[in-house]
Amino acid sequence: MTTVLANGSENCLAVGTRLSDFEVTGILGEGGFGIVYIAFDHALQRTVAIKEYMPGALAMRGADQSVTMRAERHRDTFNVGLKSFINEARFLAQFDHPSLVKVYRFWEQNRTAYTAMQYYDGRTIKDIVETSPEQISEAWCARIVRQILEALEMLYTMKILHRDVSPDNIIVQENGDAVLLDFGSARQIIGDMTKGLTVILKPGYAPVEQYAGDASLEQGAYTDIYALAAVMYFAILREAPPTSIARMIKDPVAPLRQRGLPGYSDTFLAALDKGLAVLAQDRPQTIAEFRALLGIAAGEAPRTRPAGSTQRFATLERLPATLPAPAPAPNPVAVLAPGAAPRPRARPVARLTVLAAVLLLMAVAGYGWLARAPQSGAAPALAPVPAPAPVIAAEAAKPTVPVPVFITDDVAVPAAAALPETASYKLVLKPWGTVYVDDKERGVSPPLKRLVLPAGKHKIRVVNPEFPDYVTEVVLGKDKTGTIEHDFSATKK
Repeated sequence: MTTVLANGSENCLAVGTRLSDFEVTGILGEGGFGIVYIAFDHALQRTVAIKEYMPGALAMRGADQSVTMRAERHRDTFNVGLKSFINEARFLAQFDHPSLVKVYRFWEQNRTAYTAMQYYDGRTIKDIVETSPEQISEAWCARIVRQILEALEMLYTMKILHRDVSPDNIIVQENGDAVLLDFGSARQIIGDMTKGLTVILKPGYAPVEQYAGDASLEQGAYTDIYALAAVMYFAILREAPPTSIARMIKDPVAPLRQRGLPGYSDTFLAALDKGLAVLAQDRPQTIAEFRALLGIAAGEAPRTRPAGSTQRFATLERLPATLPAPAPAPNPVAVLAPGAAPRPRARPVARLTVLAAVLLLMAVAGYGWLARAPQSGAAPALAPVPAPAPVIAAEAAKPTVPVPVFITDDVAVPAAAALPETASYKLVLKPWGTVYVDDKERGVSPPLKRLVLPAGKHKIRVVNPEFPDYVTEVVLGKDKTGTIEHDFSATKK
């Protein structure tokens, strides 16, 4: 965080602005969802970094320094992102680990929120690769990987995935120690609400299971392992790997071990290759397994603050008690959902019946937070602790309308209060496409391989930005099946 910007946008607070006990002394960085300042803590006489929640596409700075909406229609989305920002700070404040960003305090002011964090004298991996690539060696990479794995392992003790490991989210201090920064949960949830996968995901670092667009693919430690291996790929080759979704069709990535990279051992490169496997079940399933492949010894045991010193982060969706290991799949392109072992998957009919009963009881009790569309003026509710959803403050924090959702093996389908008559369509799309049903996004295929829809007439639109959209209409009868097949590469832009 050593580089201080001379000037920021009109959304940045001026140098000298007071925020509680802190005085802004400079601007460290500005992104689409927040601004980071360097500030002086007058109460404790120390320099800190302060992150301000400021989604520039939704809000702007008012004359009185407060944050105002660019349009009233953005208010619900802004408020959900704000709650996620605060919840993430509350969660991180529980930890005192040398490789996890240290949060001192968080508060609301100027109609937005702020987080005061430890100021780290260092640069991100992205900056180092761009300006000082000569620093990078196997020993340097191994040290970074070991420390970030320890940080991830600490998160996993709380059954939480990070899901945002990338070169600009890891800072390397002047002493060589690495720190894993925030989750970017506000960015993730705003992108999720606006159906913007390009907002949520960082191409090259997001594994294929994060492209599903719903909970149809399990995520686990192997999700963060892919991202960390991709960061090391970037550090070594100075370029990001191709997107995982593109690699599913025809993988252009030559194994690092076969590239004859001077100064790097076959053992280390082979472990990174394993971590970069396209399919989740082909990667190391645990931190311990990945660490063993790398030949890296574990460091000190993670440290946490004493219990009760901070408020528990209530809106995180937890992982299962045991991180799921995906079951092998015979067809890489057709894979949809790696099975969660050892936890057996429930039968679709049983899941539908149980979930419908629970949703009905909740509806009667007045809980209007089960579906996805925002309600004007509705406050986001705290999430329950679902077993299979490893998403940081995403679905749980959305303001919603009370429409039951029936969960199938492949996709969540909005339904009426009673069990609907359904039909299914198999998806065979080449090379890939984002699938919309009646103008609502259902996910990316592959890996999505099947749609389960209420019987009736539906408009299907498949989008691949490199080609013209494919649009068709289907009429589905009860319990009928069919196939939606399209080869984009056979058409011209």
